[in-house]
Amino acid sequence: MKFIYVLEDDVRIQKDLFDTLKSIDPKLHIRFFTNLAEFHEWLKVAVHEGPKALANGGQRFSADDSEHLEPASTHELRLIIAKNEFLGTQNMGLVRRARDFFMRKKMCSEHEPTALILTAFDSPNFDIKLAEDRIINNVIYKPFDKLILKQDLEYALTGRHPLSSSSTVATIKINATIEMLKEVSIESLSEVGFTTVNNHEIALGALTKYYSEAFKADSKKSVYAYCKSCKELNEKEFLCDFHFFAADNLQISQIRKHILQAKNHENAGFQNTHSGPARILIMDEDVPLGLDLKIFLTDRFANSEVYVYTNFGQLLSDLADKDTPNRQQLPLNFDFVFANYELFEIEKQKRWDQISDYLKERHKRAGQEMKELPSLFMISRKKVPLDEIREIGKWTKDIFFTPLDKGYIAKKLTNEQSRFANKIPVTIASLKELSVLKVANPVEISQISEAGLVMKYYRAISVGAFREFILWRPEETETPEIIGTVNYTEEDRGGKEFFHNHFVFFGMKDHYLKHIRLWLREAYIKQKEKE
Repeated sequence: MKFIYVLEDDVRIQKDLFDTLKSIDPKLHIRFFTNLAEFHEWLKVAVHEGPKALANGGQRFSADDSEHLEPASTHELRLIIAKNEFLGTQNMGLVRRARDFFMRKKMCSEHEPTALILTAFDSPNFDIKLAEDRIINNVIYKPFDKLILKQDLEYALTGRHPLSSSSTVATIKINATIEMLKEVSIESLSEVGFTTVNNHEIALGALTKYYSEAFKADSKKSVYAYCKSCKELNEKEFLCDFHFFAADNLQISQIRKHILQAKNHENAGFQNTHSGPARILIMDEDVPLGLDLKIFLTDRFANSEVYVYTNFGQLLSDLADKDTPNRQQLPLNFDFVFANYELFEIEKQKRWDQISDYLKERHKRAGQEMKELPSLFMISRKKVPLDEIREIGKWTKDIFFTPLDKGYIAKKLTNEQSRFANKIPVTIASLKELSVLKVANPVEISQISEAGLVMKYYRAISVGAFREFILWRPEETETPEIIGTVNYTEEDRGGKEFFHNHFVFFGMKDHYLKHIRLWLREAYIKQKEKE
């Protein structure tokens, strides 16, 4: 016989739990404790009686008309549901000792130990981070969402099994990408990037998305950044320097303001003295913007040699050395290309490949082999979709947005590109500010519901482990970081080298559920459009 012990003194909560548990399995035997002292007294009896103490522990609910049970050594304590104030985060030591006690006294097996669910109110007094422990199956907030309550209780009662066994909430199969978060320590923040301490080496140039309150501006709280350097501090620590990529102008302004207002900020000067020319090609059909960019580059950098095009066809014609009325005499080599994002918006990398091919052919005609393509910078008058930024980052140095923040651009170019010989020293302000930011790693899911998801991953994640996920929507500041705990893991049957990790959402709140429902609707529409 399976027993559920409930530590709860609110009669309304007792009724919700009793009715829900009976709807899952009418044969369950449910006992209530209205205070922790009663539970302690029962534990004293259980020391001597073991499983036989289960039948007489606690109190029946008033509506419980199940038959009286005689104590038996085959009885099993399958689940404990406790309000946080009774048996929660402040009593984790007692919780661990109690679960070990249940296994020693044969009230549960080591294979399927007694599950524990906490109930709590969503308030500043409750820190769910303290409940992220493998011995806790879930946290359910009060007042209950009846469907989520039933589903989470089912998961706890049936043990570590695939999510496909869920029967209460609707599950959809979908091929989609979400973000899995990992915390890293931020050592310092500057006007152009930040440094972190990581437990593994980061590849130079690796482009990743980061979330932090330091990046919060308007509806955004994330930035893309790429690894500029990675220095080993010891066997398990690496100091990595990241620079922003495609940073939003408002974010740049907010970060700069935050740093400069701090009294302990530091300034570092940069002065490049490259002797050769920095040959720059500007391609922008917006004539005033192209001219403004040319003036900026020639004013800031002593060795800049700038060629401007407002017609893409004319650019290709000149690169092919065709004789046309508007032909410009171009150098053989270019170091940098600044181009309007709209030029690449449709064909994306194909357009850059086209320009690259023209440059390579030009070298062949001159009897030379092109050693390196010029660095490409984009100028955009519109927001670039975030799912494009990661792809563009594979072949683009950066994206700058209008109106051009010329101070920021000058600092980035001087700091990152030694070929730019700045006329006057550039100063970059930084702030040593120990805090936490979160790395967003894109992961693929194959199944999702309001109660959990199945994630494809290159390795099996241990049962009971916790991860945070973001189901991205444009309003980043309102997008929750949803906690999931691994309920089950299995190797892919198709022979591919990945695993299916089944996560149950942990501590679901009402606005989390609303967010998931919106995301599910949008993801379903996108999937149908692709079919």
